[in-house]
Amino acid sequence: RRLRVARPLSLAELARLTGASKATLSGIEAGRANPPAETLATLAGALQVPIAQLLEAPTHGEVRVVRKAAATAGSSDRARLQLLEVARLDGAIELIELSLPAHTLHQERARATGARTHLLVLQGKLIAGPHERPSELATGDYASFPADAAHSYESIRTPVRALLINCTPA
Repeated sequence: RRLRVARPLSLAELARLTGASKATLSGIEAGRANPPAETLATLAGALQVPIAQLLEAPTHGEVRVVRKAAATAGSSDRARLQLLEVARLDGAIELIELSLPAHTLHQERARATGARTHLLVLQGKLIAGPHERPSELATGDYASFPADAAHSYESIRTPVRALLINCTPA
């Protein structure tokens, strides 16, 4: 999924490029499928990456995403607690309201080692996170990712408003 979102390709577009169904691709992305080598080769070609890159785990800090649907199912208190725990660390905390017009890419350079960004989408859809592992987020979704690598925020089809908390350790 991270490689597809980084292109950026929708699941339907990837299905069209590979000839695989959206259900099959969704199962592969969720780790519920064990695709044959031919399917992996086709996916790698469509994503323009070596097959090995499809199989390797990300090597950078953890990216956490809490979907609005999961938050309304009882996870919201946990997500808020995680955010508050990180915000209480010693160091600099920066609170930003991000507003992007439709179809806009905003790139950020790497921050200090150990820096993290917490993002809550207030309105719209965007692709956000480290360049190697962006996530597609919609209104109400929350993400937390390492900010000590180059990262970006890209509005998709509509304007976006999001709340960012950048935490840099002392």
